[in-house]
Amino acid sequence: MTQTADVVVIGGGVIGLAIAWNLTEQQQRILVVEKHQPGQEASSAAAGILAVSSGRSRQGPVYQLKRASQALYPALVEEIEQRSGLSVEYQTAGVLDLLRTEADEQKYREIYQLRREQGSAAAWLSAAEVRRLEPHLTTDLRGAVHFPDDHHLNNGKLAEAWANAVVQRGATIRTDATVTEARIGNGKVTAVRIGDEWISTNTVVIAAGSWSQQVGEVFGLTIPVQPAKGQMMSVRSTLVRHVISWDDHYLVPRKNGEVVIGSTVEFVGYDKDVSLATLRALIDRSVVLVPELRSTPLHRFWAGLRPYSPSRRPILCRAPGLENVILATGHHRNGIVMAPMTGKLIAELITTGTPSMSLEPFALPLEPVPPPPEGESPDEAD
Repeated sequence: MTQTADVVVIGGGVIGLAIAWNLTEQQQRILVVEKHQPGQEASSAAAGILAVSSGRSRQGPVYQLKRASQALYPALVEEIEQRSGLSVEYQTAGVLDLLRTEADEQKYREIYQLRREQGSAAAWLSAAEVRRLEPHLTTDLRGAVHFPDDHHLNNGKLAEAWANAVVQRGATIRTDATVTEARIGNGKVTAVRIGDEWISTNTVVIAAGSWSQQVGEVFGLTIPVQPAKGQMMSVRSTLVRHVISWDDHYLVPRKNGEVVIGSTVEFVGYDKDVSLATLRALIDRSVVLVPELRSTPLHRFWAGLRPYSPSRRPILCRAPGLENVILATGHHRNGIVMAPMTGKLIAELITTGTPSMSLEPFALPLEPVPPPPEGESPDEAD
């Protein structure tokens, strides 16, 4: 028997859930297809930092997308928690970027000034002021920049609560399922196959994260997304109140008494093993920042695969040659913070054809992308 859905969303991470959430608001019949359980890949492997002011993007389209998305979170969290009955542990203490060297000060003087010009809250703190906020930090500090608007949450609980809320709004989530075949005619997909069942549909969204390339092959598409492995760990501790960041290393406090420590960026295919060498490096760097963590109990460790796009930007566009297939992938380390606005823009693209923010900078990269300019992050574009 053939079923029908207005939109089939392939991928049940936070990006797919955000798209489904926005489409159900438009009374669309939505089917989310997830190969495991919702939010159990990159969405659950992150730290949950909504980093915009403290992030790498300076002022271009990635920065604008992140900032617009971050602004949606307070109201979104309230509604998701109401509908699901679950807390996502949203915390508003902000991010402290530590200054330990002269190079740190030079780097953050520029960022601090830029953020102030952009209207973002930022405070330049002395070492004494930082220690008053976080008394367990190392004394080897020159100061810190505090970004109070960069909040954080429990990303695993966000995915769980969002999935429940999406179902409450009328969507269907098919778990432990994959799309294995597509019927295509006249430049459009008319149906997709899930197991032995065909689903007729008006639109397909590929939001499959690090597996978008394999999903794309079902539709004859080449989607240049590859997995970027991130190894992480956590300890049981209440020594840290803010998100603490220094030199690509971070400590993220959770309300359950856990501190998440991360992370790495490794291009090693679909390997999700955690190595002793990496754990030792994460521990050593954490103890440098908060010496008392040395005696705290290890809680857990894991690795996740983040979808990396060669453009160093997410891919948000119509698929070439298939007018009713939409791509929403390649968010790399920004999936959590970008999810609300990504969901809004993709829903607008489907329902009105006119997104409220230009998607031109997020087109599918069809040719090799040159290296980033000097001074720009190698893993996130402006």
